[in-house]
Order: sequence, then structure tokens, then C-alpha cells
Amino acid sequence: MKILHWAGVSIFAVMAQGAMAQAYPSKLIRLVNPYAAGGPFDLVAREVAKPLSDLLGQQIVIDNRPGGGATLGADLVAKAVPDGYTLLLSGSPSHIIVPAMMSPPPYEGIKDFTSIAMIATVPNLIVAKSALPVNSMKSLIDYAKANPGRISYGSPGNGSIGHLSIELLKKLAGIDMLHVPYKGAAPAVVDLLGGQTDIAMLNISVVLPHIKSGKMRAVAMGTRKRAELLPDLPTIEEGGFKGYDAGTWYGIFGPARLPQPIVNTLYQGIAKVMNTAEIKRRLQDQQGAEVTVLSPEALAAHLQRERDDLVPLIKSIGLKAQ
Repeated sequence: MKILHWAGVSIFAVMAQGAMAQAYPSKLIRLVNPYAAGGPFDLVAREVAKPLSDLLGQQIVIDNRPGGGATLGADLVAKAVPDGYTLLLSGSPSHIIVPAMMSPPPYEGIKDFTSIAMIATVPNLIVAKSALPVNSMKSLIDYAKANPGRISYGSPGNGSIGHLSIELLKKLAGIDMLHVPYKGAAPAVVDLLGGQTDIAMLNISVVLPHIKSGKMRAVAMGTRKRAELLPDLPTIEEGGFKGYDAGTWYGIFGPARLPQPIVNTLYQGIAKVMNTAEIKRRLQDQQGAEVTVLSPEALAAHLQRERDDLVPLIKSIGLKAQ
């Protein structure tokens, strides 16, 4: 009798979950952006929210929750009910970088979330001041080895992708370079143009005008595939560093234990709306972003690889959240 009772409960739970998934979505969906309104993440959130709302038949509202290095908004979603009505648009900082700099972190960046879809990437690349005699990965590594500790690289700040990506390259190549952190990409660009620093790893939209004008030299693309806007520029991986990937990415997540039918509904909808010519054009025009749709499984694997690369690096250089 007891066995039959528990079997009945289990069957009922499965049926209830299936019914919930079939009805999903039946009310407003909140998409949390852990950054300030008007920034790159907010722009991407708005690009995906409207067409996905139309496709799913329910309104998706953007809830900007900046603070804590993107952990405040992420923490809200990590602790939300896993019913598909509270989602997160985020990337490396909220899942990997900032939690690794905190003790203790407010959540576990992988286990406390359900991966739904990667939606876009923004290529980052190494650029050099025009006077530096490098134009490829080989020439940069050779020059750095011949001048240990004498090359300076600027970044948008401690713990930024621009910082950690060069630190990872230093480790892989066995070279020494001096880090000069700034408060954002804009001052890093100004000092690189002025010759105060030698190189930087920066977002393609920030540096492309200066590359085209000849004021900066493109050295290598940080992402694993060449950028659509600079198709002739080889990647760092092509330069001999297998698996190297230092792009900025946007992904959509839910709380842990999000039912698989809901994940499937969201992923299929996201994949459909992102692969339209209009969204591709607008994202590229706004920030040089490329639509890059990855499945829940592929996003989870990407997140794990990034964690394996970055967390030991963060610990080894002693980065702490301010």
C-alpha cells in the first residue's frame, strides 16, 4: 500500500510538471539584467525581450538590478522559484569572475542556475599602440620575451575580461607584462592612443575606428573564431594557443532545477528570434556583437571550461572583490 501510495505521488508530480510546462508561459516573465539601464546588457535584453514576448504570447519585462559586480541581480535569480518567470541575462562576471573574488560568494555560479541559451558574443582583441613593433601573436610573444616586464597592458579594471585574458596569455606563453588597470575601457583607450601603455585586450566596437584610422594596430582576435568585422585577423588560438577564448558573451539563465520542458520552450523561442537578420544587424551596429546561439548543454559546458581556466587564475593572482 505504501509503495503504491508513493508511486502515485511520484506519477502525480510528473503529470503536474508536464501540465505546468504545457501551460507555460501563462503570465508576465521578468528578465533580470544585473547591470545599469542603458548599458550593453540592457540593450541586448531589450533586443531579445520584445520578439520573444511576441513569440511566447506573454510580456517580458526588463528588471535592471545593478550592484555587487553583477552579483545582486544574479543572486535574486538564484534564489527565485524555478518556474520560468524569473530569468537572468548575464555573462562571465556574475557566474565566474566576481564570485571567485568573494569570500564567501553569495551563490554558486554554476550549480545555482539552469543554463538556457547563449545568445551573443562580442569579440575582444589584442591591440597595440602604433609605435610598438608587433603585428601578430608570434611577434608579440617574441618581443615580450626579449623585453621581460617592459611591456605594459591596459585594462578596464582589475578582474575585467581585459585583465584576466592577458593574465591567462602571460601564463600560457611564459611572458611577463605590467598590468595598468583603469576605471573602464574609455581611459584605457585614451592612454593606449597616447602611448602611455603598449597593448590592451578590448572590445571590438571600442577599438575598430582606431584600427581603421591607423592609430592602433590589431594583433590577434581573442575569440576562438575570427570576427565578422575583421575577418582577416587571425585568432590567438591560430597563433598557437589551443583552446584560448577571451570573448564577452551574453547568456540567459534560470534558477537551478528549472523543469526541462520550460527550458526547451525558452531555448527554442530564443533560438528562433535571435536568428533573424534584423537582430543580427542591430547587435552588430550597437556593439560589434555577433549572434551566437548555444544550447543549454553547450552553454553549461562553456561555463565549466571558463571556470576551469579563470578561477585558478583569479586565485593565483590574489584578486579580491573591492
